[in-house]
Amino acid sequence: MLSTAGFTCVAFVTGSLAWWGPQIMWSGLKMQEGYENVTINSVSLNFGIIAMAAGLIGVPLGSYLAQRLKVHYPKADPLICAGGLLISAPLLFLGLALADKYNYFVLVLIFFGQVSLNLNWSIVADILLYVVNPTRRSTAEAFQILFSHAFGDAGSPYLIGVISEILKKLFAKGTIPLLLASVSLANNNLQTTTNDDKQDNISNFHSLQYALFITSFVEVLGAMFFFFTASYIVKDKELAETETPGWPTYTPIVN
Repeated sequence: MLSTAGFTCVAFVTGSLAWWGPQIMWSGLKMQEGYENVTINSVSLNFGIIAMAAGLIGVPLGSYLAQRLKVHYPKADPLICAGGLLISAPLLFLGLALADKYNYFVLVLIFFGQVSLNLNWSIVADILLYVVNPTRRSTAEAFQILFSHAFGDAGSPYLIGVISEILKKLFAKGTIPLLLASVSLANNNLQTTTNDDKQDNISNFHSLQYALFITSFVEVLGAMFFFFTASYIVKDKELAETETPGWPTYTPIVN
């Protein structure tokens, strides 16, 4: 259950970034000089390539680290998951915080943040298989998939969007001040949009930025779940092995 809760946090962050990542990058680029006419399609393509590359590297890297370390450290699996989340959290937070100031540096931060996040996928599946006896693995896997996606990536984009809209209304009312001092707007001679459009883009960017900051705290929460998992992983594995020393045998019924 603890590893499933941690993996749900991973799915929450993954779903949020997959849905809102290109949008926050696009809004941030439009606030930088020279990128006023950038299109969402080009940003989405670049973000998708980075996410795909991070997955291709992160998933097998997590499996490799687990296989190498588990021989000497029985608790290595959940600790790798926790470490990946703790590394990913500040990288993604910093990437979101600087999205309106830098382009390539932010992409590098997001890449390494997603690589660290993707360390979990293969390891969590392995944890589930060796703490559950063979006759119950399919059921356990089904419940883990249902729980992690239902409370993770299925609802996280909607939740982030709702929070962003609430923050946008608070910005409009002046309840929460915008960090205008940190925003680098285009020069007056580069006016391609009206001031109202710029103000709307600033409001949209910061409301979505603050909402996405939640993902970093969710990653820390997921790391805590994996640290708790490390406290029980060895005992649960031994219990599963003692319960099923071999596949159950059945005596055929002879009429």
